[in-house]
Amino acid sequence: MDGRTKIRLAGPDEIQKEMERFFEHLGRWKRPVFFYERAWKPLCDVSETGDELIVVADLANVSAENIEIKVEGSKLVLRGMRREPVAAPERNYRQMEISYGPFERVIPLFARVDAGRASAVYEDGFLEIRLPKVSKEPPRGIEIDVSTE
Repeated sequence: MDGRTKIRLAGPDEIQKEMERFFEHLGRWKRPVFFYERAWKPLCDVSETGDELIVVADLANVSAENIEIKVEGSKLVLRGMRREPVAAPERNYRQMEISYGPFERVIPLFARVDAGRASAVYEDGFLEIRLPKVSKEPPRGIEIDVSTE
């Protein structure tokens, strides 16, 4: 070797695990503590018919009043909050995969839509948004006026 010390930098996941171990050691660990930005995004299906775009989002355990839907330009934006249920104090988690807290999902729209006629239905944890496409007018011929002088 050339006598130089090699330093390996830890990635965000390694730092996260070390911080969780630290808090667990202190006896205060309940849920993972995230020290870097890590938003969760609901899973979505996007489909279309001849007349509309349809977006279905998996938002289990999110109350409808905590969901915001907007069309911003050529994007559909879903924002909201999934509140963490109050856990029993004697519960010791061995695995935690369900994300809680704020979420945002931005979905590019591949067709022009009429946001004023959009509708949304929330049932059994699935949000279905129907966005009517803006109808294109059929091509129209334009007559040429030929002036005779």
